[in-house]
This record gives sequence, C-alpha cells and structure tokens, in this order.
Amino acid sequence: MLIRRALKEDLPALAEIELEHPSYPAWGAKGLLAELSNPNAITLAACDGAGISGFVNFWIVRPEVQLNAVVVSKKNLRRGAASKLLAKMYEYAKKTACISVELEVNAANLPAIKLYEKHGFTVVGCRPKFYNNSGDALLMRKTLPNTPIREDLGPLGLI
Repeated sequence: MLIRRALKEDLPALAEIELEHPSYPAWGAKGLLAELSNPNAITLAACDGAGISGFVNFWIVRPEVQLNAVVVSKKNLRRGAASKLLAKMYEYAKKTACISVELEVNAANLPAIKLYEKHGFTVVGCRPKFYNNSGDALLMRKTLPNTPIREDLGPLGLI
C-alpha cells in the first residue's frame, strides 16, 4: 500500500469514501479542496491496486499536530490502511519537530477510539454534546518520543 500526498484529482474518491460512513461529519469535495489549499494542512491518500482506500488529514501547528480525519473505505476496514496513514503522519510530525498529536473523536465511535488507543493516544478531556448537540467528543493526545524542538523551522517545519 502506497501512502502519498492527496491530489486535486483524488477529491471525488475521498469524498465518496466519506459518504460510506453516514455518522462521519463529511467535508465533501469542497471542504477537502480547502484543505489542499491550507498551508498548514496535509492530506495523505492510501492507495492500493484498486485505487484510493482511505485518507488522513492533519494540520501542522507546531509544536503539535492536529489530526482532523482518518477515513478508510468500508471494503478496506481492518486491513491496516488507517495504521499506515497514521504512521506516515508520525513521520511528518517528526520531520517538523512536533512533540504531540491531538484529536477529537465521537465518544460513540468505538472502533476509532480502539485504533487511537492502539497507537498510544490517551483521553485528556471531553466536549459534552459536541456533535450536533448530542454526541460527546473525546479529546485524545499522543506524545511523540524523541522529538527535539527546533526553532529554525518554518510553518510546515521546513527550513
């Protein structure tokens, strides 16, 4: 499975994957396009022989990474795509000298919570009734090991 930067041409496939998950707060092609234009955002696509199987979107807001979305097509669930996308995000975090990754997840989304816990995230807070004034959002954080703070990096961590 190849993990690469998402391209504008990928947006219909990414939006289609979002729609496979009715409870997911989908951005749609327009929102995803805005993320491709955001100088602090990175969207990565997981590609297999059949096309795009999932994507991750995150912001580099040094010294942290804000994980906004990890979405995998239903036919590719539990096949390692999400873990590979997260692993690539950790590489970006390390290159940009980020020391932690933060996210929010619907407290009812147990598969996502288990994935994040498997990756070393812990719950650090809760936003009651965050989703449509009903579902709680759990705030989770992962501290990244051995990441030195560098002051010589630009907004995306590049010199």
